[in-house]
Amino acid sequence: MVSQSTQRLVAVALLAFAVGAVVGPSVNALPGFSDHTGPSELRVTEFERLDAGCAEDVATYSSGSFDAGNYSQVDFIETGDTDANLSAWTERTSPPGTDLSTFRVHVDSRHEGPTNASCETGVLYRITVTPSGGSPEGLIPDAHGTRIQWMENGEFAGCSASYTSPLDGRCPGATDPDRSWANATAGDAPAG
Repeated sequence: MVSQSTQRLVAVALLAFAVGAVVGPSVNALPGFSDHTGPSELRVTEFERLDAGCAEDVATYSSGSFDAGNYSQVDFIETGDTDANLSAWTERTSPPGTDLSTFRVHVDSRHEGPTNASCETGVLYRITVTPSGGSPEGLIPDAHGTRIQWMENGEFAGCSASYTSPLDGRCPGATDPDRSWANATAGDAPAG
């Protein structure tokens, strides 16, 4: 014979399961659960010229890193002359409140006067950007992340990302495209 307390426990468990099945998609709205989103803003916190000159002498390395919440990039940008002005700005490319926040960081060069025709001239620079905002984690975190496309003079120059599973934070264009392959020959069939 089943005791009354066991029957109540089974009833409560069934009720909790039924409520969980109905409320499942909106579980993030319950207290203690998370609707953690990626950051809402990205700002340039450091931007400096490291060196300038011919690419073969100056562009000896490039790097990217993620440390203490900051994304940093060291790269060479073609400028036409060593005295070119550099500017940097960020733009958000995903709607607010999304789990995977996407941004572009633009580094643009501008020079006046003649360009150096003897070599590919440019500037080696370092830029650091810091994300902020977004909703905080709850007791049970969910998927969230950040993806940054680095642009130089309007051209794709790289990608950085940090994200939690199951999000796909890979950068478009940074991986090989999905292809279907088939063996085929072109031309007329040999005469028999």
